[in-house]
Amino acid sequence: MQKTLTRFLLLTLVLSLGFGQLLRFEYLGLPLYLHDCLVALILLLNFPALARPVRTLASSLSLFLLGLAIGWLVALVLFPLSSLLIPSLYTLRLIAYLMLYFLCKSSSFLIPHYYFLLSGITCLTIGLSQYFLLPDMRIFQYLGWDDHLFRLTLPHFDPTFTGVMLVLAILSSNSLYSTNIFRLTSVVYIIGILLTYSRSVWLSLALTAAAFIRNKKILLVSGILLLSSIFLLPKKFGEGTNLLRIYSLTSRWQTDLAYAQKAGWTLLLGQGLNTLTPITSPSSYPLHPSGPNNSYLYLLLTTGILGLLGWGKFMFSLYRTSSLKPMWLFFFVASLFNNVMFYPFALLWVLLVSATAPSEA
Repeated sequence: MQKTLTRFLLLTLVLSLGFGQLLRFEYLGLPLYLHDCLVALILLLNFPALARPVRTLASSLSLFLLGLAIGWLVALVLFPLSSLLIPSLYTLRLIAYLMLYFLCKSSSFLIPHYYFLLSGITCLTIGLSQYFLLPDMRIFQYLGWDDHLFRLTLPHFDPTFTGVMLVLAILSSNSLYSTNIFRLTSVVYIIGILLTYSRSVWLSLALTAAAFIRNKKILLVSGILLLSSIFLLPKKFGEGTNLLRIYSLTSRWQTDLAYAQKAGWTLLLGQGLNTLTPITSPSSYPLHPSGPNNSYLYLLLTTGILGLLGWGKFMFSLYRTSSLKPMWLFFFVASLFNNVMFYPFALLWVLLVSATAPSEA
């Protein structure tokens, strides 16, 4: 009964990721997500069996956990205790994701690959529906989301993160790579990814393809088709569809540089996850993220050198033993441009895929 219920919750968890931010709700002023509630239920249901996953977590991520702990000690010095309550919840969520990964790995829970495919199709369907039926997303700015126009934005209310999730969905099942179903769905996925107008996602996907497509002719043809498709994209009103826009590039670089300069000595030790204060003037919109765009810089600022090295070692171990190396490489490259590595949906996705997919080890 316990295993049956756990399997049902895991399948529901994977499918829920396809709805993105649409399953977000608030309780007592705190933002909650259905997938986080499902993670908590799974861990509670398997509480007696968590001893082994906890030991594995402690041994596999000992260096990261040490950096995380030091960063929080620094945070206790820098900030009043009352301001650290919300950031601490984000830290607990990260640890819960990692515990779920080790639980699935140790218990041999299997999630058929088509559930990830179905979740990705759900994301794609919502995104395409929004693009054609509600292209002007500026009406949601008062809720805290950015004012995107004529871009595929839903279900994550952000073209870049929606694009990231679509790519992860494509690369999450190598058993489909050589099938006609994969080729057909990939074409539709690529259309959706192109309509996000997210150049960082395009570049990350192109670099991943260049690293894994061995046939030079196929790589050349794929590159030509991609570039042709990009130039054929509709150019509509607004900076979002302007492929030559440089403001977003320069502003990201300046923001990340400002965070590094502001950190000072805490760059070595970190100052606790989710404790970074905005570099620019605070926004009146609560959903605007505060922190660098680069995931590795974010990790360094919050957990210090030890945290960065420990997390990097853990991530590389997952990549090295994975049968889905293209997915992982895309995840790593995309994290250079946006904080993809700690975007809850993306991190939980790759951990669940890795925990239930066949290993090369």
